[in-house]
Amino acid sequence: MDFEPVKLHAMPKGSGRLTFVRRLLANPATAAPAELFEARVFSPAFARKKLAYVADRDVLETIFIERPEDFPKGRIDERILRPIFGDGLLLAEPDDWRWKRRLTAPVFSPAAMKRFMPGIVAPFAETAQTFLAAKGEPVDVSEAMKSATLAVIDRLIFGARREIDPDRIMNHVDTYLAPTSWMVAYALFSLPQATPFPGRARQRRARIDSRAMLSDFVARRRAGDLSTDDLCNRLITASDPETGRALSDDDMVDMLLTLQSAGHETSANALAWAIHLLTRMQDVQERLIAEIDSVTAGEPVEPDHMPRLATVRAFVEETMRLFPPAPTLSRTVRAAERLGGLTLEAGASILVPVYLIHRHPAYWERPDVFDLDRFLAPPGGRPARTVYMPFGAGPKICVGAQLALTEMTAGIASLLQAVRFRKADGPEPRLLHRVTLRSAESLMAIAEPRRDGAAPELSRPATVPA
Repeated sequence: MDFEPVKLHAMPKGSGRLTFVRRLLANPATAAPAELFEARVFSPAFARKKLAYVADRDVLETIFIERPEDFPKGRIDERILRPIFGDGLLLAEPDDWRWKRRLTAPVFSPAAMKRFMPGIVAPFAETAQTFLAAKGEPVDVSEAMKSATLAVIDRLIFGARREIDPDRIMNHVDTYLAPTSWMVAYALFSLPQATPFPGRARQRRARIDSRAMLSDFVARRRAGDLSTDDLCNRLITASDPETGRALSDDDMVDMLLTLQSAGHETSANALAWAIHLLTRMQDVQERLIAEIDSVTAGEPVEPDHMPRLATVRAFVEETMRLFPPAPTLSRTVRAAERLGGLTLEAGASILVPVYLIHRHPAYWERPDVFDLDRFLAPPGGRPARTVYMPFGAGPKICVGAQLALTEMTAGIASLLQAVRFRKADGPEPRLLHRVTLRSAESLMAIAEPRRDGAAPELSRPATVPA
């Protein structure tokens, strides 16, 4: 039987400014207008030439692939993200971005992913044992996945040497991002930067404290032993192969904050949704278990297993189609443009409703149905790059996309080596857009021991080897 998980609903046709603002503040992904199912490029009447939603794959090809420098990240990202993330890869301008991307590419290469696999797998194997210790009582998989992915980040970026507390950093980042909906609304309507909103003072303190913690950490690392093979030391010692330029202390803070936040929050939410889906689709869960057992033979997940875990990876990709980690992207029109029949003035905002695009009937058959085979051997091949974009698209696609896919695939495989998940009592979750797409309440599940298979040994190194 086809399974349709919970979903968001688009803003009703003909909605005005008040409805738009209410939805933007409450749950921004629900502000995408239903007109997009027909027009695919749409500007609300109250924001003609100043704001457009774009869900047309050909127009998105222009924006993200063909002419990305004509559609930079704009006032929304500048106002919300730059104060805390600075000039990391998420926000760097074209010239600055190019050399940083060249510098970081080897750090996130497939070879690097193989090197870091033990540090990716261990936190999920440990989490599986925590689930088993609950002895059939419901477990909070939202919090568990946050802890597991944060432990991965701790091992990969910081070498698990406890020189810094990644939990404290993420608490500061969460505090900073809490009032995001207000900042989005203010940016779209060009309200002054100083306009107050709830949580503004806490946000400012969180920004200062998070950056100060990492600034002190980078200074200590530079003055200490750089021989440990973790991502932080690789970044400190890396240089642009064309210019020889290295990252400054401020660059390092920007990079580490971006990597930790983007690499932790997005993966944690996607994995929590993945477990939620497993509790609703036992047949899919059994299909994944069969593949995992066949490929790993009960051993911890290793790099050589990854190409053969194709069904697990397809499951992760379909999960991110239905629950994209970043449900909305934004861009700005550098000069006056005509897109999809609409004229936009210079400085106009473009919102890309990734969540809606991932469920658009023009691009997907049975778009609200979970279909594990969409990413295995689809008749028409893989979806277009601007139709499926959980990590963005084009030259500025997330540099950590391969790491995230590796982490999520290996993570699900490691969990299912030890446990099966089943549904816990309670209502269906409510989707909430707060920068990333999460559940408004904790996602709960019951984890039962695998009686037909044993968990792999946990005696392997739990940290990135030196």
